[in-house]
Amino acid sequence: MPIVVSPPIPPGFVRAKSASRFFTGLGRFYIREQPEGHSVHNLPVYGLHVRPKHSNRHGTGHGGFLATLADSFMAGFVSLGFNGRRMVTTDLKIKYLRPARIGQWLEGHCIAMAQKGDYVVVTCDLMAEGKRICRAEARFKLLAP
Repeated sequence: MPIVVSPPIPPGFVRAKSASRFFTGLGRFYIREQPEGHSVHNLPVYGLHVRPKHSNRHGTGHGGFLATLADSFMAGFVSLGFNGRRMVTTDLKIKYLRPARIGQWLEGHCIAMAQKGDYVVVTCDLMAEGKRICRAEARFKLLAP
């Protein structure tokens, strides 16, 4: 397998703590925290490089990997917004728009869309080089503290 040289990690991103052994197995993830704190206009951004182990037989990011990534980024986003409260994904839908190339830096931009009781709806755009790779939407059920 050829060696892939990835672009540098963009400024402001720091290594994110892994939420699970499964997540750790996917690779090194990064987060760009907002120094002023989080608000509707000041949201964290998640990121990572697409590696050969994430690829499908066509040599681009596997759709299952992208869905897992979006789900994980959205769960992290909800966890930040609810002080680490545990949750489960109840629904996930994703629209693939273009392939993610090996070596590309992917960013996950999440936005909370709605909350009703113990349910939160979030969208996540996975972006590479300023273009949307896919858009995911998930509903999470917040669990009892």
